[in-house]
Amino acid sequence: MSDSPITSNPRTASAVIAELGAQGSDIIAALLEVPRSWPMMNRDAAIDAEIISAARNAASKLRKGAPFAYAVGTACFRHLNLLVDERVLIPRPETEVLVGEILDRMKPRAAWGTAIDIGTGSGAIALSLASEGKFERVIATDASLDALDVVRSNTERSRAALCAPVELRHGSLLAPVAGEKAQVVVSNPPYVAFAEAADLPAGVRDWEPPLALFSGHNGMNASAGIVRDSVSILEPGGILALEVDERRASLVAELMMQNGAYADIGVRLDLAGRERFVFATRI
Repeated sequence: MSDSPITSNPRTASAVIAELGAQGSDIIAALLEVPRSWPMMNRDAAIDAEIISAARNAASKLRKGAPFAYAVGTACFRHLNLLVDERVLIPRPETEVLVGEILDRMKPRAAWGTAIDIGTGSGAIALSLASEGKFERVIATDASLDALDVVRSNTERSRAALCAPVELRHGSLLAPVAGEKAQVVVSNPPYVAFAEAADLPAGVRDWEPPLALFSGHNGMNASAGIVRDSVSILEPGGILALEVDERRASLVAELMMQNGAYADIGVRLDLAGRERFVFATRI
């Protein structure tokens, strides 16, 4: 993409929007990485041929049922604009709340140490913590090599905003960080039960990676493993933060209580008032 969306190309923004249909303005704005209002406020501006081609491709994907983020190839998350495709989950606004809660809890601390993001996907959580926090380093893990390729691109894309180095590791759950010590372990793990697949929206079920969606034992397997194995990783006073299925938040909290290594266990609500996050402090 050129530094400016305006070129000598004779196709105007209004002409391209008319060709693309109802979501044309949003497609153009996403591809140009400009505010949503820009295309309508700059209807006579010329659009680069490369952007026109990408916009047509995005419109075609949308007609096939692709989520908007996959169609345009990016998704906004907090202060970042991340590359996304079918190899990773699309970052959700709810997860922005999880990051904000972690940052708020860490603010009183003089030393932030290491943060570990388990199942990082696009890198949304890890890169936000590295750019907005005061961590010495952030480790991001994923069982998918494809996902780590996306994170690698997003790390480079976000380089100027990062205040801490981000290290990528391949492996399942906490296996890649065995022997590490951290002040924060955070995860938005797979938490959908296999039997619930048919209940998912088509844009999720048919497009997003199953490895990042589904977990065994009624959706609890990954969360239970993180609760169990974080005990050896978290330093005393360290924070465990999980995004969970709203129907199973109490079950995750119960696992933490039964473990005996956690205190200050609590459930937090998402933007829609659903029980979405569970926090605990390592004793």
